[in-house]
Amino acid sequence: MIQQTNNEKRLKVFRHAGVTDPNFLGEGAWHEAWKVVKDGYERVLRIPKEVAYGKRVTFDYNALTAEYAATKLYYQSVNQAVPGAAPDFYEFYVSPDFTYTLESFGGEPLSLHTMTIEQAIDIGVQVGAIYRRTDQIEHGVEGLGYLIWTEEKKLHGSLSGDLHTFVREEGDEHLADYKVLCEAYPEIQDDVVEHMLQVATESRNERVSVPSLVNQDASPENILLKGDCVCLIDPYPIVYAPRGMAGNFMNLYESYFVALSQTERYRKHRFDVYEDQLKGIATGFLKGYSGGDKSVIREVRGEQLLQLLETVYLHHQLLRQEELAREDIIRYGDKPAITTRLFELSHSLKQFARTCLVER
Repeated sequence: MIQQTNNEKRLKVFRHAGVTDPNFLGEGAWHEAWKVVKDGYERVLRIPKEVAYGKRVTFDYNALTAEYAATKLYYQSVNQAVPGAAPDFYEFYVSPDFTYTLESFGGEPLSLHTMTIEQAIDIGVQVGAIYRRTDQIEHGVEGLGYLIWTEEKKLHGSLSGDLHTFVREEGDEHLADYKVLCEAYPEIQDDVVEHMLQVATESRNERVSVPSLVNQDASPENILLKGDCVCLIDPYPIVYAPRGMAGNFMNLYESYFVALSQTERYRKHRFDVYEDQLKGIATGFLKGYSGGDKSVIREVRGEQLLQLLETVYLHHQLLRQEELAREDIIRYGDKPAITTRLFELSHSLKQFARTCLVER
């Protein structure tokens, strides 16, 4: 009965979107994707899943509209910075009856299995250059942080205030989080880590710039290739300090994806098997983003250190919960797995802090 209902809803979406020749591409955490044809062009149609991370998704007009309007704005910004680096066609429809997005077909998914290190680096260089150039595009969004939608203000940041104050307060939170970790797990305390965290937070306070529209989710499944050219899809846009998301990218590809490769969320990607390819993408990203500017490299590495710290701290927060939610288990595993990973990541934090010290 559920399957029949889903099929009926899909047919309604196909008719409403005016598409033909649907071919199932696959599904992510939140959407299923179909390759379709509209007006003679190949498109990708995405339909929200009714169950995500083990729980039923309730309809939220403002949340869905914010998500899709932010994606549209990000695609426009990317294409203004690097034409063709994101889908150039994007529309969406949100209603209680059915919801969908329709966008240009961006290319084929990355194949880590067949990718050489040289190809990985080239892909990373392209992504890094796209990020850096998009940082410089004026987005016109009021506010900071995650994007929300109201009928009155339309798309805007969830936080008010200036970026300088936000970054300074966030830096204080990073240092406080490290203190909490050291009190909870004395073996984590390390003088080099403490010093480099101070350096990183002081550096970001000194170089606060205009907030950019940046992407928090550039996982391998969201990077496509059309020929040899990269196309970024399915972003998670936020308004933030630009170097922060460059550091986030580096943390994801050099630490996070491999560390969480055995979780239910990432197991199918076998990131632990393709660690060299992921690190190749990171190497290229830093090269493409920095353009060889050593001061930019240091800034990105500092942000990467802070991102790695917060990954460790997140694991501590999960362990403090009396019972893990099903979504947390899918993303991070059970408590024994989280405990093991916390100490593995804290060791990585110590190693990376020494790398940052040497690079300075």
